[in-house]
Amino acid sequence: MISPDMQDAILKSINAAMKSKKLYPPGHPAIAAPSKKSYDLLTDVLKTQKNLMIGNVNDALVFEDHPVSNGEQMFPELLAHLADKQVDAVIFEKGVTEKELFSLFDTLAGQDAPKGQELHKLLHAKGVTHITLKTVRKKIVEIYNGAVETVKNVMNDVRLGKIPKSEPVNDVVNELTESVLSDANAIIGLTMIKNYDNYLYNHSVNVSIIALSLGKAMNIDRDELHAVGIGALLHDIGKTGVSEQIIRKPGGLSSDEWEKIKEHPLLGSNIIKRMDGMTELIGKLIYEHHIRFDHSGYPQTMSNLHPLTQIITISDAFDALTTLRVYQQPHNPAEALRVMLNFSGRHFNPDALNVFINMIGTYPVGTLVRLSSNEIGVVTSVNKDALELPAIKLLFDKNGEALPAPVPLDLAADSSRSVISTVNPTTADIDLAAFFEKEGAEKEHAA
Repeated sequence: MISPDMQDAILKSINAAMKSKKLYPPGHPAIAAPSKKSYDLLTDVLKTQKNLMIGNVNDALVFEDHPVSNGEQMFPELLAHLADKQVDAVIFEKGVTEKELFSLFDTLAGQDAPKGQELHKLLHAKGVTHITLKTVRKKIVEIYNGAVETVKNVMNDVRLGKIPKSEPVNDVVNELTESVLSDANAIIGLTMIKNYDNYLYNHSVNVSIIALSLGKAMNIDRDELHAVGIGALLHDIGKTGVSEQIIRKPGGLSSDEWEKIKEHPLLGSNIIKRMDGMTELIGKLIYEHHIRFDHSGYPQTMSNLHPLTQIITISDAFDALTTLRVYQQPHNPAEALRVMLNFSGRHFNPDALNVFINMIGTYPVGTLVRLSSNEIGVVTSVNKDALELPAIKLLFDKNGEALPAPVPLDLAADSSRSVISTVNPTTADIDLAAFFEKEGAEKEHAA
């Protein structure tokens, strides 16, 4: 048991070390002294225990699982750096070296240092093996909503004549990528949530999530996956240069209006060229996303289409087909897949489309379905060997009464029931965002 005096001394020395990083230049004695004292105190404690944890829980400082009284006022620098770098907890382990501790302080205080899981990876690359960071994992709904807000801000900047900053885009695509890699089902489920009023922004995020999932299924490398994620997120950024009246026109477009629409991939790729840190590949993916597999489409066909472009083209088409538009009623996901299959080999690369169908399933994650028993449930995962028999969670019984808690059911293992139709979530009064947020929290807790 660490005494209150020792706890206070450790926190004061670490807080002083972090504060000194802001006040003095590198190598100044005022930096070395509190850092060295922190090391001596931690080493002393770790003689009798395996590790020691300091954390940030809901903006409150925690020491060894106990809240620190007035921690926000007593140790503001320490708490601020943990919050800024999206760190839940720092765990110091027996055997920590002075060099490792100093490297931690330098990295936490660095303005250009990455955040969250990327910060942990950076420390590990620097040889810091006796300090573990537990990083903040945003809820998937927060990540999704943050991505929508980022797209909205980027497009508003363009409309105001500003060059958008790349950092928020990179950050949000990193978050979406981590969500897809760790639990694709939960984040894909959110793409079934459609927002008519914010169509352009929600559509952009949905296409990015679907494209990242398809890229993962196609085993493309991490750098290419990041480029695909950004290209998908910003694929419609050129529509900021098209009149809102044309974008939202409910009837057919005139030939002049259609020509304006067809300019948006070129406008988008030109915007990307002006943004810092955006690769040529991202601009190419945006330029080509409406050029079809058979080289028809717009704005102008290319002799050599980039193979990754089809990932965005397929993802864009699927989300557009399943969304209410001013000029179309939405297809249910099964209908959308049938429509897309009719264009295999013309609009879509057959190989990429087959991977997509196997990934997304006949009834994609997030689809509400009615069973032959008249029960209603939401699809939570796809059965790769029987796409028409997904795993679901039942939400309503055969009489239409809401169940006290969702009931898992794998239709591939239960031959007594099958899907007979899809259900509109608005008519069933289901909050899919809340459902998948809870699903993600339960999985995280179980892990």
